[in-house]
Amino acid sequence: MFKNALYYQEEKESYKAKVLSCLPLCGKEKATWEKRVGKSFPALFLLRLSEEPFYPEGGGQAPDKGTIDGAELLFAENVEDKYIVHLLEKGIPEGKEVLCKVDYAYRRRQSENHSGEHIFAGLISSRFGYSNVGFHMELTAENPHITVDFNGELSEEALSELELAVNAVIRRNLPVEEKYVEKQESEEQESKEQESGGSNSEKSSEKLTGEELPIGSLEQGKKTIEFRQKKALSGVIRVVSIPGVDSCACCGTHVKRTGEIGLFKLLSFERHRGGTRVFLLSGELAFLDTQKKEKLLFKVSRKLSTDYQSISERVDKLKEQTEEERGRRIALSLQAVELLGNRYKKEQFIQKRADFTGKPFLGEGLEYYGNKNLAVFHFPDFEMILLNKACESLKSYVDTDFFCFSRRGEQEWQFAGAGQAGFLERFKKWKEEGRFSGGGKEEMLQGRFRGSREELKDWIDSVE
Repeated sequence: MFKNALYYQEEKESYKAKVLSCLPLCGKEKATWEKRVGKSFPALFLLRLSEEPFYPEGGGQAPDKGTIDGAELLFAENVEDKYIVHLLEKGIPEGKEVLCKVDYAYRRRQSENHSGEHIFAGLISSRFGYSNVGFHMELTAENPHITVDFNGELSEEALSELELAVNAVIRRNLPVEEKYVEKQESEEQESKEQESGGSNSEKSSEKLTGEELPIGSLEQGKKTIEFRQKKALSGVIRVVSIPGVDSCACCGTHVKRTGEIGLFKLLSFERHRGGTRVFLLSGELAFLDTQKKEKLLFKVSRKLSTDYQSISERVDKLKEQTEEERGRRIALSLQAVELLGNRYKKEQFIQKRADFTGKPFLGEGLEYYGNKNLAVFHFPDFEMILLNKACESLKSYVDTDFFCFSRRGEQEWQFAGAGQAGFLERFKKWKEEGRFSGGGKEEMLQGRFRGSREELKDWIDSVE
């Protein structure tokens, strides 16, 4: 954390700085950085600058984006709170004055979301006593979001009320303040702690384990400053506060007033490690997400010929109709299976177990094909559950090993199969040939066959 860093002091899109050093990377060090960035480069360099215009990765927040002397900033990292290194794919001479341009739109989105998270986590801490034990911002993905983990369970009703409360704080347009304090207690403070049975930090830490200390308490002059924190801190600590709402040790960037956030939205939540994982967005990204969903809502509304308020009811009715249609389709499909089974058994009786049964395999309609050792039935557009039902039904008509196939593409078929003693062992040998996948028991197995219709027919003809 750098108290005098430009990313804390000024809101500008460009700065001038001098290059203090430029180190070319090679070997394992270069490979390590490439892995972090997720891309390979012909060359990489680490720069140190005389100023700190770019926020480095830290506190769950990604580093700033921008350019240095026209070259894209690939990454910025804080090195033990001593200096910041900037990763570029071009070298810049030491001592050169360079123009640093910050992608302020990206910085703004990070600040809006980080500030929104502070209000949310602060309200949860004060109302429920839960701590934020995990925080990550993913703002450049196709579906941007923030992930926050809390060490307690939150209901859907409670989260809905919290969403309203956060937006109420935003509308109040409260100041977002920062203070820098030293992690040092006076003898008088220590004496008071001993008399009272321990500091606020100690009392709170009893509820958690390890370094999860939700409350810090520092003596600053004659005033005690309390704040949330996720781990033990030392030295100069930056505390970001919203009067009456939250106070938290944090190195990230923030808006100046809560009104600048604009909007806070909860996206979803789930149970996670005995607590709650919440997905959320703030600011411009929250608006864009809401706009996208609203457009989708009205699009569905028009397609269903109903107003958006009745969509849920309309979807329920469509689901009921779909289930009824599916039931009728299954019943008709099983009738077709019975007819095909009867036809197969009749031909077997007439031909008295001829070497081959049925017509040459076309794989287009309801048909069967095979020999005295294997029969193959084809059912177009049957899903796996129907193939299993068909297989079960055909057991009363077929007294040899058999498969029920349905095409899934030009080069793929899915199947269910059943057979006599030794069928599973035969199937394992066929799998070794490379076209089959799947498994099960002799009574019923299922899987996939990869190949064209001609290749499937050739395989059937070759089976002994």
